Amino acid sequence: MKCAYHPDKNATAWCSQCKKPLCDQCAIPGGDRSSICSRCVALQAAQEAVEGIDTRRDKKERKTRTHEARRKWKSMLWMGSQWSVLVICLCIMAFQIPNLILVFKEKKPIRHGTYRTNDQTDQCIRNLWHIVKMLQEGKLPGKDILCPASNKPYVVMKTKEDVVVRSPNPELYGFKEIRVSKKRPVPELIK
Repeated sequence: MKCAYHPDKNATAWCSQCKKPLCDQCAIPGGDRSSICSRCVALQAAQEAVEGIDTRRDKKERKTRTHEARRKWKSMLWMGSQWSVLVICLCIMAFQIPNLILVFKEKKPIRHGTYRTNDQTDQCIRNLWHIVKMLQEGKLPGKDILCPASNKPYVVMKTKEDVVVRSPNPELYGFKEIRVSKKRPVPELIK
């Protein structure tokens, strides 16, 4: 039998792919003690190259998809964190609105007690607050602090445990007693 590529030479092997007879010059040793022709080697190399291109293209597409998915995830995470910060800021602002309103609201005087008083009684109570401050500093009120209704000095009574200061004429204000002491520093009005 003659070689398929060199008709003047005798065939010594067969191509394991296309089964053509091959001479010693055309037979290329392949795996498993078989031979292969140059045409089949070229076809096999081309096929491997095409498969390599497909593999590289698939690998590149997977990498691109992975990169795109990561980019989307980071974008969503960033957007979520921005929304979270915005919601937290809005909540803080909502909780602070009452305090902000109080800043602009006109302050009303604080008044304790259940009795209605006139201007003279209010001045007497202010004097007693001043006397309380003096008592806490360890001083006794002098004769210079006078009751607004009677123009008399306040009555100071010392005991072992306390110092009590009374209005000299509480009945002029409509009360039985108006007093303050070192132990009870809030002015008391007794009807």
